[in-house]
Amino acid sequence: MGNPKKTNEIYRFGMFSLDAAERRLWREDERIQLTPKQFDLLFYFVENAGHVAKKNELLDAVWADTYIEENTLARNISWLRQLLGDGADGEPIIETVPKLGYRFTAEVTRPNENLLIVEEETVQYTRGEEIITINDDFGERRGEWEKRRKGERKINSFPQLLISPSPRLFLIVFGIIALVGGGYFLYRNKEKSGKSPTRSRTAAAPNPTRQQINIGSIVHLQNRYPNDGSYLDAWGDVWSKPEFEKVPTETMFVSTHKKNNRDNGSGSWEIVSADGKSSGETLAVGDRIHLKNMYPNAGYLDSCGWVEHLPIFDKFLDQTGAVFTTRSQNRDNGTGVWIIRSANGEDGTPVFEGDSIAIESSYFINDKGINRVSGFLNVTGKVKDIPSFNDYDGFKLVFTQSISYNQSVPDIWTITISKAVLE
Repeated sequence: MGNPKKTNEIYRFGMFSLDAAERRLWREDERIQLTPKQFDLLFYFVENAGHVAKKNELLDAVWADTYIEENTLARNISWLRQLLGDGADGEPIIETVPKLGYRFTAEVTRPNENLLIVEEETVQYTRGEEIITINDDFGERRGEWEKRRKGERKINSFPQLLISPSPRLFLIVFGIIALVGGGYFLYRNKEKSGKSPTRSRTAAAPNPTRQQINIGSIVHLQNRYPNDGSYLDAWGDVWSKPEFEKVPTETMFVSTHKKNNRDNGSGSWEIVSADGKSSGETLAVGDRIHLKNMYPNAGYLDSCGWVEHLPIFDKFLDQTGAVFTTRSQNRDNGTGVWIIRSANGEDGTPVFEGDSIAIESSYFINDKGINRVSGFLNVTGKVKDIPSFNDYDGFKLVFTQSISYNQSVPDIWTITISKAVLE
């Protein structure tokens, strides 16, 4: 397809803006992280909105002179659908046209097409200078959106307070005076008694009833999906099944099981630091770790290969990476390194027993923690969906799944201390 033209052209559809020159996608004022091929694919759809794009045309346009499997296209379209959401009619913005290809159904405002430049402003975001453009049917809506956005920047979260006086204003001012007065009372009371005021229940005080998780702890990881509750588990030898000859470096399969102590430590995992922390130091959100399975010689949790390269997983092309164990902690560029994430805790927050966490593969993640290519440890489908796994009574299949960097971190696993293996 060639690269987007090096101009200041910006395509707009829904709440999104696609900057052709800077190769960036924005959702209102939030930048959405895309890989180069994902951007090229989206740009092709946007430029050809309303028209059927045949599969061969897409492959030639985005992956010219590169041999890939057709599933690569399906996986990237699935990712874009997840990112863009549905249109006004509730149908996906990228529509499947049976036996032909795909159609981009969103209404696109193209650059230099009946547009009128009305102002130029400097925005206090990473975009720097941008040109605001409108046309006859877009101008009024865009103007209202700009007013709302500017108003939010100027008055933060109190727009109604500053617009007009009302009884609500009186109540807010009264509340502020009460808070200030209460604080002064506590301060005077502290000076008189020599004691500090009683700490609020919401203060970040250590909870003595919950055990802290440390480097070296041996834990269970329980899936939090409703009505599931199964545990991360290793089983079977990968080499024993010819369907997995494309992953010869892997040791054992990984799924979930209803029992946390199914077989000689297979449901227990030792936390090994990948950041240089010593055994006994606190595990915290943001730490990079290895997860060592406690079954004898089982190895370390590892993301290996894309799902599309393993035909046996053809029902799960919406997932990103296959998951196994491997004998090596660092098999290939961070595939065995996992990052502790949380939807509620900032980096550095200690992890306690019973906390809900997310576990993200560090494969292809840069130092700023963005470009989530491999994704989060995730469950989907059932083990019995794979005929080759009939010799195992496991529950759910385990993969990794990518999300947009701007999406909320999913708390998928509950971490508890294992009683199956002595620490």
